[in-house]
Amino acid sequence: MKYLVCAALLISSLLCSGQIREKGDIELTPIIGYSGAYQLDGVLFDASSVTGVQLGVYGSYFFNNRWSLRTGALYQKMGANNVDFPLIPDEYSERTNYITVPVGISYHFGSERNWYINYGFAISFLTNAEGDFNNGVGFVDINDIANSTQFGLGGGLGYKFEISPRFSLLIENYNLIGLTSSTEERQGKNFFISLNIGAVFKL
Repeated sequence: MKYLVCAALLISSLLCSGQIREKGDIELTPIIGYSGAYQLDGVLFDASSVTGVQLGVYGSYFFNNRWSLRTGALYQKMGANNVDFPLIPDEYSERTNYITVPVGISYHFGSERNWYINYGFAISFLTNAEGDFNNGVGFVDINDIANSTQFGLGGGLGYKFEISPRFSLLIENYNLIGLTSSTEERQGKNFFISLNIGAVFKL
């Protein structure tokens, strides 16, 4: 029995120690996640979400054991599903794909700094845009009326599980609110939610 207790203590110490970073430490984190996106006016008018897969990578630089700077590149799918505007007779759906560059500050907390909150801004670059105007044609290219750049605010909450001193697994929530409209005509602003998992490599 004492051997089982010793083994449990050893495993728990391996899982819980070593998360604390020092000034100058760098982490690289590839992630994959499941996302849901709305447009803010679509939420008011009972639209359904546009779901997709988020892919990307983060890089973090630590100022001390509590604060770090995080940036990266994320592939994100946004849009609106069956928005029924009160002044527009037909429903409207939209699909917009972006490469998003978040820039945020992370605050790490907990006795081993396993938890973190991240917040900051993000700039998204449009890669493709399609719209369905409910006229029987289906989705058509709307890149000519879509804004090529989206500015937004992002943030979320995460937790890291240490596997070794230089490798951890991560689970996090990340959200983004667009401050600019996705297209010049419809003026919808994106609201993006994702649940991600990732691998954290200390360089």
